[in-house]
Amino acid sequence: MAVLAMEKVQILGMKTDLEKILTLLQKRGVMQVEEISEGAEFELENIEKEDHDIDFIVANTDFAIKLLTPYALKRPIWAGKPTLTSESAIGTVKGGFDYRAIIKECQSAEEKHNADQNNLAALETEEKLLQNWGKLNFALDTVKDTAHARIHLGEVPTLEYDALKAALKELGELTSINKVHEEGSHTYAVVAISKEYEDESKQLLSKMKFQEIELPELAMTVPERLKEITTQKQDLEQEITKNKEEFTRLGKHLENLQIVHDVFAWQQEEQRVREKLKGTTYSFVVTGWIAKLDLKKIQKELNEKYPSTAIQEIKPEEGEDPPILLHNKRTSWPFESVTRLYGFPLANEVDPTPFLATFFIVFFALCLTDAGYGLMLFVIMFLMLRFFNLPKESTGLIRLLMWGGVLTMVAGYFFGGYFGLTVEQAPAFMIKDGAFKGQILNPAAGSGPLIFLVLALVLGIVQVLIGKAIDGWWKIKQKQYLDAVFDSFLWIYFLLAIIGFGLASSGALIPVEYAGLFKWLTLGGVAAMILTQGRKQKSIPAKFGIGVLSLYGLVGYLGDILSYSRIMALGLGTGIIAFAMNIIAALAYDLIPYVGIVVAIIVLILGHTMNLVLSALGAFIHSARLQFVEFFSKFMEGGGIGFKPFKRTCKYINIT
Repeated sequence: MAVLAMEKVQILGMKTDLEKILTLLQKRGVMQVEEISEGAEFELENIEKEDHDIDFIVANTDFAIKLLTPYALKRPIWAGKPTLTSESAIGTVKGGFDYRAIIKECQSAEEKHNADQNNLAALETEEKLLQNWGKLNFALDTVKDTAHARIHLGEVPTLEYDALKAALKELGELTSINKVHEEGSHTYAVVAISKEYEDESKQLLSKMKFQEIELPELAMTVPERLKEITTQKQDLEQEITKNKEEFTRLGKHLENLQIVHDVFAWQQEEQRVREKLKGTTYSFVVTGWIAKLDLKKIQKELNEKYPSTAIQEIKPEEGEDPPILLHNKRTSWPFESVTRLYGFPLANEVDPTPFLATFFIVFFALCLTDAGYGLMLFVIMFLMLRFFNLPKESTGLIRLLMWGGVLTMVAGYFFGGYFGLTVEQAPAFMIKDGAFKGQILNPAAGSGPLIFLVLALVLGIVQVLIGKAIDGWWKIKQKQYLDAVFDSFLWIYFLLAIIGFGLASSGALIPVEYAGLFKWLTLGGVAAMILTQGRKQKSIPAKFGIGVLSLYGLVGYLGDILSYSRIMALGLGTGIIAFAMNIIAALAYDLIPYVGIVVAIIVLILGHTMNLVLSALGAFIHSARLQFVEFFSKFMEGGGIGFKPFKRTCKYINIT
């Protein structure tokens, strides 16, 4: 349950072992390889081995996979990615699967398919153009212009056609316009104009919004060409169907192509790592970070397998921060998914995961407060873990939501939340003495909302104080004793004194006679804050000024605590929306004859499912926000860079 300590190391070995050592490091996935810094004690040279064939294979297998995925047999959603060992994956590549031939077939099939589709699109465009000219009774390659007249084919707005016809008649006897086709607001026509009136005709046609259309010059009439196009389209559609059948045939190789892609992606990653290495004629140097936890294991394995290899710890460069790797117990590991949403702590900071776990799951449950929804969430997540083939890194969030469902059932039991049912609507076996069995609070009636709000604020106070306590404890571990006392524990004392004074003054929980004691404790806290919070300033006025200004921090703490009221708001919202869905379903059942029960069932299923999804999403987001803003800010700055080991990363398959 900590940020693992990292060591910067250097591996020195013989070039003859480099290939095997890189394979071992990648397989173990325990080292983040870094660039070799300049200024080494001996002359180093680059030892990268460029292999463009690997990049070519990765790119082309990715192309083939994307091409064939729509046509391949779909794996059931619960099956997930293909799962196999790294040895069997490498065996597929080195075995009898001719991936190069399959890729070549995919490229040829895709080129033909694209050409056929382009030709079909061109025919459809031409067909659409010619459909308006089906009444032309001459071949399209007939000369359109004569020695004395110019022929125009085009379209004119239907409203302008008669005016254009009249204007052309006035222009001269050697002009004519013949309507070919009329569709909607457009009229398609052939216009013949004497070249004697060419300038005037251009102005007239432009004025009447006549748009000339170019038709393809073919030795056939429009009807003949349309008939030919229909035949050609049918042939192309048959070819496209055959192309898809070919894709389906090739799709049988999809899984093997995915394996090939990922295996060569490992080699591609190895090539990127090689670019960071240096060496001499016979040796190589690898520099990087390894967790202290893994250092002895990898050191032992390297010494046993490659005796001429040495691994030694080296000092990080000035200003260089180690990467961050979190390590938590099985119970708190799922909550790393929440921490990672925020980011990583710095290397000298505490891992917040085990501290946020209890608070997050309790807040999540209180935001839902419905045992029925909790049961649904638990069952769904449990079935996903049980029957879905998921990589381990994806199961953390699912486990978190599963246990969130369990806590929600507990919260729902105490709050009387069961799919928004009221006591009157619930079955008799759930009721005792006019309330749900086990219910200790009705958050939607009487003083329930106020009690719920107080509960949320109390939880906020507890978490904020624990956050400051963690801050003090961590500073003590870092031997920052004064900072721990004055910047952490003093604030805890001050906040508790103020809370005690408020409770005693109102007579709530603490008797009124203790109000005087807490008043003096609070005033003592004020004095201590003024005297200590500016201690790092040089001048006395600055010390005093900063000390006084530090009291303004109370406003921040008050705002933080009030933020926890969102727990109450979300908890009430879930129950109210569930209740509304029940009312709508009841109205549908009562008011819609015959099929009312069907409509009611649909409303209940869709309504409660939607409410569960949205409420669970809201519960997760707002519970996480309380951790990030109100809790983490008390003891953690954040901003660490995550550990990125050299390992076998998979895109399409899972490796066991």
